[in-house]
Amino acid sequence: MKAMENNSTISEHLLVAYWTNTATEEERGQVEGWLKDQAQNEALFDQWKQVWEQSGSLADFEAIDVEARWQQFRGEAFAQKEGKQVRMFPAVWRYAAALLLVAAATFLILRGGGTAPEMMEAVASNGPLEVTLPDGSQVWLNEQASLKYPNEFDTDRRLVELKGEAFFEVVHNPASPFSVLADGTETRVLGTSFNLKEHEGNRLELVLVTGKVRFSRADDWEILAPGEKLVVDDEGTMSKSQNDAANFMSWRTRRLEFDSAVMHTAVRDVESLYGVQLTIDSEEISNCSVTATFQNDSLEDVLETFKILFDAEIRQTDQGYRIIGGVCPIQSP
Repeated sequence: MKAMENNSTISEHLLVAYWTNTATEEERGQVEGWLKDQAQNEALFDQWKQVWEQSGSLADFEAIDVEARWQQFRGEAFAQKEGKQVRMFPAVWRYAAALLLVAAATFLILRGGGTAPEMMEAVASNGPLEVTLPDGSQVWLNEQASLKYPNEFDTDRRLVELKGEAFFEVVHNPASPFSVLADGTETRVLGTSFNLKEHEGNRLELVLVTGKVRFSRADDWEILAPGEKLVVDDEGTMSKSQNDAANFMSWRTRRLEFDSAVMHTAVRDVESLYGVQLTIDSEEISNCSVTATFQNDSLEDVLETFKILFDAEIRQTDQGYRIIGGVCPIQSP
């Protein structure tokens, strides 16, 4: 789904008034209307709100000798305008200080200053790895995948960064959305389970198991329901469809289930799980259907089953294994 062009803007002074409860009803309506106008406005609002919260509350501004600070900044207590001295009211001083403090906080955040939480990194170097996040959410990383996350989440947002493939079971918390950043995309949820895989290049694949997620890339976004899959291709194009890959989580469950599956598709699933290359010599065997279930079986056991089912020869090569000869099994009526 393509987001509409953003012709709607909001001024910082309106947001400051909104956060400090000094906005009029009309101004509050303007801010809330802007939030509803486009999905990306909510993300901008969250970023500015984070800056505001780190900049301090209005009570902090009241404690500042604002007029003295402004004199120091301007070098004089009065502004010269058309030969007249125009004195600014205390409320204006406080508002000016608020904007300055927001700008200063933004600078600190961008340069890594402030009291940012310590960042942790989990890397699945030698096989799948299970990680428990600070909020109790569970993440299973596939081999060679990595996850960066803070040692403590913000109260209003939970943000992690993924490279590779992982399965997430996110603790439900409507007040604190959970977001996964991966290769320029964002997957945002409240509480759900999903599998996210980052391929080489720009390609990504998201499969939703339970709950609901919002996936966004640049100005494109889609909402997924359980059983749906979203793919970002090498050119960055997003497409949504029903997930027809029964074994997309076999790397975590160690289970392969084939129910009248086409043999060449089954072989691809075996290759993915065991990290080997399988070649089928016979086109007939490649299009046979296979029904079998494997749970925590060794590669040797899987190949032996194929050998028996198709009366074929399994030969090991420098690249992997070849399935030679054989016939399709007779199907029961």
